[in-house]
Amino acid sequence: MRLTLPLILLLTPACNPCADAPGCLLAEGLSPALLSVRAPAADDVWITGASPDDGTGPVALNYDGDAWTRLDTSAWAGAELWWSHTTDDAVVLVGNQGLILELDRASGALEAVDGPDAEIDFFGVWGADDTLWAVGQTDGGLGPPALWQRSGGAWAAFGDPGDDGAVYFKVHGTAADDAWIVGNGGTALHWDGAAFTRVPTDADVDTTNAPLLTVDAGGERPIAVGGQGNGLILEYDGSAWRDVSPAFEPGFNGVCAGAGLAWAVGQHGARSTREGGAWISDYTQEVEALTLEDWHGCALDPDGGLWTVGGQLTSRPLTRGVAGYQGPGKVPGVTLE
Repeated sequence: MRLTLPLILLLTPACNPCADAPGCLLAEGLSPALLSVRAPAADDVWITGASPDDGTGPVALNYDGDAWTRLDTSAWAGAELWWSHTTDDAVVLVGNQGLILELDRASGALEAVDGPDAEIDFFGVWGADDTLWAVGQTDGGLGPPALWQRSGGAWAAFGDPGDDGAVYFKVHGTAADDAWIVGNGGTALHWDGAAFTRVPTDADVDTTNAPLLTVDAGGERPIAVGGQGNGLILEYDGSAWRDVSPAFEPGFNGVCAGAGLAWAVGQHGARSTREGGAWISDYTQEVEALTLEDWHGCALDPDGGLWTVGGQLTSRPLTRGVAGYQGPGKVPGVTLE
C-alpha cells in the first residue's frame, strides 16, 4: 500500500540557517580581508576592506536588502579601507595612504578629500551633525597620532594630536559634544564639544600595554575592547572604565551595540555577548566558531542582526576575507564580482 505524506509537511516553512548562534558565513577565503561593517538598517549594510591583487581597488560593498553592490574604487588600487561612517545623504570611508573618501548617496559620486598625506593611516571615522572625526597614525605608528576633523564641510588636522608613537584606533559617540577616542597604551579620550580629556582606563586592570582597538557608545554605556594576549572589555560607568572581560578569551578587535544588544568579536573567530550585565563568550556556551580567522569588526542592525567581518590580519597582505551574519534576515553571500 502506498503512503502519502501529510500535507502539513509540505507547508512547513524553510528554516533560516542564520537565525540561531553562531549564524552563518556569508563569505570565506576572499582574496582581501574585510575590515569594517556598518549597518544603519537591515537593508543598508556597508562593508570595507583591503584591496585584492587584481587592480579593482579596496573593498567597498553595500547591501540594499536584495543584493550586494561594489563601489568602483579602482583609482585607489592597493589601498585599505579600514572604517566607514554613514548618514542619510553620504558615506565616508577612511583608510591608509591618507584616504578619506566621500560618497554622495544621491549622485553616486565618490571623491577623495584633499589634504591628508600618504603617511597617514586612518583607522576610524565617526561624526554627528556637521562634525566628523577621522583618527589613526602617522609614519607607520612612529609619528604622532592622526586626528582630523570635518567642520563646516572642510577637513583639516585638529590641534595637537598627541605624542610620537601614539595611535588612535577608533572614534565613536552619541552626539557632537559626546565622543570617545581609543588607542594604544590604554588610551581613552573624551570630547565634550570643546576639548578632549584623557580618562584613565586602569581603575580595575593595568592597561599600560593594552591597546584599545574599538569603542562603541551607542548602547547602554560606552564599551571599549582590545587586549594584549587576553581579551579586554571595559565599560564606562559614568565615572570610570570598569573591567568586565570574560575569562579565557583571546584579544578582541571589534565591539558593537544597539537594538538592546552588545557584542565583542576578535581573534580566532571569538565572540562574546552582554547578557544581564555580564559578558558571556561563545566558548563558555559551547557555541562552535564560524571561522578560525580573526573577526575585525561587527555591527548590529535595528532588527537585531549581527554582522561580522575579518580575515588574516596579523601580517600583510591582509587576505582570506570572511563575513558572518546571525539574525532574522536571509542574506545572500558576499562576493567581489
